[in-house]
Amino acid sequence: MTGGRTGGELVPAGAGRRVLVVGPRVAFSARLAAALRARGIGTEITTAAAEADPGELRGYGAVSFDRTVGEDARAAVRAAFAAAGSRALFVEPLAPVVPLVAAQLEQALHSGCRTRRRRLTGLRAEPGRVRLDLAEACRVRVTGYGSGRLRRGRARELLDDRLEAGGHHVALPRGVAFVVARTYDDVLVVSAAATDIEWGAGPPTG
Repeated sequence: MTGGRTGGELVPAGAGRRVLVVGPRVAFSARLAAALRARGIGTEITTAAAEADPGELRGYGAVSFDRTVGEDARAAVRAAFAAAGSRALFVEPLAPVVPLVAAQLEQALHSGCRTRRRRLTGLRAEPGRVRLDLAEACRVRVTGYGSGRLRRGRARELLDDRLEAGGHHVALPRGVAFVVARTYDDVLVVSAAATDIEWGAGPPTG
C-alpha cells in the first residue's frame, strides 16, 4: 500500500500490524474499523476472540473492547491472548469518539515497533497548552476533542503546519480534554490533564 491522503488525513505508507475490536458489530465499532482500515491498518470485529486460534491472536498488535463487553468476557479474552504468547496492547478508550480511539490504537501499534525512527517524540499536557517535541522538521497536525456529553464528539483543529525540530507549544481552547498530535507516520494522544506521553510508553491501557 502506498502513502496518500484519505478524508483529509495524513496516511502513512505500509501501516503496521492488525487491530482487534472485541464486541458486537455495532455502529461505533464499524466506524472505528473503517477509520483504521482507511489508514491501512487491518482491523477485525469479533465476539469470539477467546476461542480464536493462538496463532491468529499473535498477529494482533492492539486490542480494544466495546463498552458493552462485560468483565468476565474481557478476562477470558485477556487470558486467551496471554496463553497465546501475544504481546498485544489492550487499549482503554479515553472517550467514545472514533478518531480519538483510532489514534490511541494506532499509537499502540507504533509503540510496539522499537526500530522505527520517530519524528514526533513527545506530547506533554501543561496548564492551558500542550508541548510537542520533534526530532526533525515535518508537518504536524494537532486536534483537540472535548469532554462531556455535549462536547465529546466535537473536534477542533489546533495546528496544521510544518514545524522545525525541537519543542513547540500549542494553546488549548477552553473545553478541550484530549489532544491528538499526528505527523506523516507518528501519532501521540494525551489527556489535557495528563502527564507526558513519550515514545516507549504506550497509550492508556486497561
